Amino acid sequence: MGDSDDLFDLYRNDGGSRPALKGAALAAALGDGVRRTFQTIDGLCADVTRALAQVRTTTRLAAPVVDRSTYVQIDRSSESFREYLRQWSQQRADRGSGGMHWEAKILVTDHRRTTAEIGLGVAIEWPDGHPDTPLAFVEFWPTGQGVSLPADARGFQRALVACIVRLEQSGALASARPRTP
Repeated sequence: MGDSDDLFDLYRNDGGSRPALKGAALAAALGDGVRRTFQTIDGLCADVTRALAQVRTTTRLAAPVVDRSTYVQIDRSSESFREYLRQWSQQRADRGSGGMHWEAKILVTDHRRTTAEIGLGVAIEWPDGHPDTPLAFVEFWPTGQGVSLPADARGFQRALVACIVRLEQSGALASARPRTP
């Protein structure tokens, strides 16, 4: 019988200690989740660029992103993005649901300054107020590989490298020969 008591305690602690986010708190968490997701992707691209310095390949998240619920393309570094995100978040918080899918592109530039795009689908996780909740699920369209951020940051980087290799194999990009020490 002790097990049943433990399960009930688990239920009470997990379910009762975190009231569901609502209203302004939910809207703020939604907007923060979108911003942090794109910042995380930016940082992971910078890490890949540093790792591929020898072959002189750079990666960066493109500024324009697309809200899949409205197909609005907007520059994520602009003031209008912050305003759009504020309204977007409030609408979803008011409804308690709504599309939370975005499209983005990673731009990969080789040593010849040739640039290719890698498409991403970004599904933002519905926040529950718990700090361990994942931010987003990201799918790399060229390979179909998906990862959860921020937990699977290494998986994101591996998927990005796999896409770069695929672009090189197709001839869209070329890597410089690594310098030997």
